[in-house]
Amino acid sequence: MAVWPTQSKISMKVVQSASRVSLDQIRRSIPLLLSFLFNINAAFGLNAADESEFWYCPPHMASLKRQIDNQYKNENFETVIALATKAIAASPKETLFYARRADAYLILGKLDLAMADFTTAAKLKPTIGWPLVARGRIYDSQGKDDLALADYNRGIALGCLAGLKDQARILERTGKLEQSADSLTKLMPTIRPLERIPYLFQRAKIYEKLGKKELAKADKKLANDLVDKSGGENADRYSR
Repeated sequence: MAVWPTQSKISMKVVQSASRVSLDQIRRSIPLLLSFLFNINAAFGLNAADESEFWYCPPHMASLKRQIDNQYKNENFETVIALATKAIAASPKETLFYARRADAYLILGKLDLAMADFTTAAKLKPTIGWPLVARGRIYDSQGKDDLALADYNRGIALGCLAGLKDQARILERTGKLEQSADSLTKLMPTIRPLERIPYLFQRAKIYEKLGKKELAKADKKLANDLVDKSGGENADRYSR
């Protein structure tokens, strides 16, 4: 299981990286990048078999992996990149090191380099969908909707169901409201109840646009009930 820094530390790094790009890119990229920087394994819904295969580290590389992890925790991301590059040179088929390096590239705002590593990881593990969803989120942050949606579709087909939330966002943005609502419906059973709150509100707004007022009302009620069950701690995040 991968170990990552605290959310607050990562948030700050992403914000710092975002400051180097345009306001429109900031609006798009911050929520996209945060969604897999917080915990890249969990964010993409890997099952145990996929996780074991993707994050496998050969015994002779364990010491270097520990160095990478320690440098990551200390936020020395340039060093992480240098060490991961060394690991890739020594063991070029281990996707773990591409993922580590891609993550560091993302935090430093080097999206093209991160994308290249996700592409390599996807080629090395063609039956695992999350590198495609990760790459799709970068395309998404750059406003390349067609390329992003293609990656989301492929990643979802390979079992990375976390990509459904991204698929729904693009479909909604491009006016394909029925399909967007369907993606959110498929997403709901794959996430914990409290995690459904923003997507229930999102689907409610889509239903309202479609004139399906009863469905919208039902989603809002369920979302509000979940907010209340959470002790109200999430109330300030949503317009109720």
